[in-house]
Amino acid sequence: MTTFKKTMELDEKITFMEALNFVLHFEDKQTPLQQEYLMRQAFECEIPASDLKKVKKLKKAADLIKKIKNIPHKKTKRFILREMIMMAVVDHELSDEEMCTIYEIGTGAGIKQEKINDFFLWAAKGVEWQIEGAHLVEDD
Repeated sequence: MTTFKKTMELDEKITFMEALNFVLHFEDKQTPLQQEYLMRQAFECEIPASDLKKVKKLKKAADLIKKIKNIPHKKTKRFILREMIMMAVVDHELSDEEMCTIYEIGTGAGIKQEKINDFFLWAAKGVEWQIEGAHLVEDD
């Protein structure tokens, strides 16, 4: 998906970064590894360093909904939401509040609830796969 990130308009890339940042700060659980991940995403998006200043730390879901809703392409909206979900479950924990907020953002931005469900199921499969892989290494 690195190729897809490069095709987005600058304002869409900024919104993408704001969405990831929103998830990281949702429960103040940002780690140095997650900060590194954000910087790698900015690099993969080819956001010039001077434009990184445009990435705001959004605190309200409504602000992020407005920004995502303004994106004209459904595929880009879905991509951003998928990446938010992936970021939210990376620590293998997902609170009810996080899930409800992501649903609120997705539906508010015009993404169907069924599609959001598909993304959460996809992310859960990935977590299961990671856990099973760890068990394969550990088990005899």
